Amino acid sequence: MFEKKPIVKEIKLGREYDFSYENFVLATQHEVYLLIEKSEGLIYGIKFKSRLVKYGSPNDEVRGGHPLTKYGLGFYGLFEVENSPWIKEQIELNKVHPRHSDSLFSGLSHFVACFQDVMLEVTSKSYEEFQITQEELDLILQEQVSNLEA
Repeated sequence: MFEKKPIVKEIKLGREYDFSYENFVLATQHEVYLLIEKSEGLIYGIKFKSRLVKYGSPNDEVRGGHPLTKYGLGFYGLFEVENSPWIKEQIELNKVHPRHSDSLFSGLSHFVACFQDVMLEVTSKSYEEFQITQEELDLILQEQVSNLEA
């Protein structure tokens, strides 16, 4: 069977972000918040409906070694991967489940956010840009910490 090659495309966001500097990731059991910028009392970022995330290396100095680079992955920005090998890997891993169905993964997309020192990879059915106040972020943190209570 012919395996489709990945295609990586940059996503144009509604706000111009500087992907070369700091960022912050908050991952819950259902969502991943990528916090990118704070300006005039608001925190801006991207929220993914997701349970699976990779965060860390490679940085921009060795990003050329990432397997998706040859398919169009850039050095800075947000990208979407069509024909994602990571989603295919997730499907294969899930096949041991007695109620597995490939359809559980339909509509799932692979997103990659590239910064100077780190990358964030997420599989998600959707993403949305957002802005929140520090107080709203504190409430999200408080809610998640309360979930830890026995």
